[in-house]
Amino acid sequence: MVELICTALSATLFYFSQGLSDAWLLTWFAPVPLLWLAFGNTPAWRLGAVSFVAFLVGQIYILQCYGDAPPWAILLLFGLRPLLFPLAVIFARVIQRRCGPALALLAFPLCWTAMEYIASLLSTHGTLGAIAYSQVSAPIVLQSASLLGMYSVTFVLSLFASALALVARVGRPAFVAAGGGLVLCALDLAFGAVRLLAPQLPVVRVAAVADMSLLTSEYRADDLNANLKGASVFASAARDLASRGATLIVTPEESLVTRRAWYAEVFAPLQAASRETGAQIVAGFLEVAPPGDIAVAFSKDTRWQVYAKRHLLLPIEARYTPGTEPGILWGGTAMAICKDMDFPNTIRKDARHGITMMAVPAWDFGADGWLHGRMAIMRGVENGFAIVRAASNGLLTASDAQGRLVAKKVVSPDHRDWILADLSPGQGPTFYTAVGDVLPQASLVLTLVLGGFSVRRRYRNKPDGK
Repeated sequence: MVELICTALSATLFYFSQGLSDAWLLTWFAPVPLLWLAFGNTPAWRLGAVSFVAFLVGQIYILQCYGDAPPWAILLLFGLRPLLFPLAVIFARVIQRRCGPALALLAFPLCWTAMEYIASLLSTHGTLGAIAYSQVSAPIVLQSASLLGMYSVTFVLSLFASALALVARVGRPAFVAAGGGLVLCALDLAFGAVRLLAPQLPVVRVAAVADMSLLTSEYRADDLNANLKGASVFASAARDLASRGATLIVTPEESLVTRRAWYAEVFAPLQAASRETGAQIVAGFLEVAPPGDIAVAFSKDTRWQVYAKRHLLLPIEARYTPGTEPGILWGGTAMAICKDMDFPNTIRKDARHGITMMAVPAWDFGADGWLHGRMAIMRGVENGFAIVRAASNGLLTASDAQGRLVAKKVVSPDHRDWILADLSPGQGPTFYTAVGDVLPQASLVLTLVLGGFSVRRRYRNKPDGK
């Protein structure tokens, strides 16, 4: 009965914190009931089973967002995390029994950080499902990502849960170790508070605009006149937003249609709007021939610049050829498309070019609008740039380099929506931009070392002949 209660409690906390409810504070406590079991006498096989069930049930929000996908695609969305999470819980149990509370405190955060990293490397969906994203609504928690990436958030969340579980189960012998862990968590939040108080650069006015009424056969036909008509509608919207002060305007992924042979004609209305207003426009296009998912940037001083999406959503986008080059633009601005933002290493390499503002055309699936949008926000914190993101069937958002949401609007299904925001550009590349994923890599190494040490302790303490 106790195991069932712990399973239900952890599953509930994971679901409400990671899913659509966005109750970020609950993530701090979600692993605690399972770790409380781990530091007790629950057999390893039962501990693994209940940890698997709790974590898997906590991911039901994936079905709410993508339930129409085929079963094999949903399995890919769940990824390896439900299988790897029980290993981290069992690892904490082994270390606590063999090595004492100090190393037990670190066992779960080290192992789970390493497991999440491995899962992201092996997944076609990158870091989708990582627990760090649950904290985007609390920018104070995110700031350590500028030092060591999103996995620093994973580590701190896991460390806090490990400390609470140790104290609850072991009691006084764990006070010193657990206290040290909680002090580290407090220092992390103090760093976040200080970073949020840092001076900002002067704001610029930015805009995102979407028009779901253009996603019809009339505008999306493989026809030059239809494509020109759609481009003219967005050009008119860009002029209106520029008259309100917008200097950067972003439209959603595949919000317009073209062929490569029609670039000059279809791009002309947007190029003219940029030249006349001085605003930079980044528009998402479906390229029919050759098939592609592209973003095109327009500036008053230069010819358009085309960027091809690098991380495709398979199998839906299997016909496209993925891009290979970053979308670096002018004056510290860059562009990326939707799923590109799910891959920290891709965006980190882009950030080395000195990005301070990122334009992101995107396309969401309705229910996952904020779920997916907050993944992009994390990339900005990691690498020191602000983000303007426009998503069909999702959200229009503007966020600063500290992850604070400056503007947000849900895109309606039948008319034009837009946001205007006074947004401070970021300061540019961070410590994380320079060092990359050293934290999860070090966590993997230390997990292996700690595992080896525990094996040695076991055999050293084993009676001769046993």
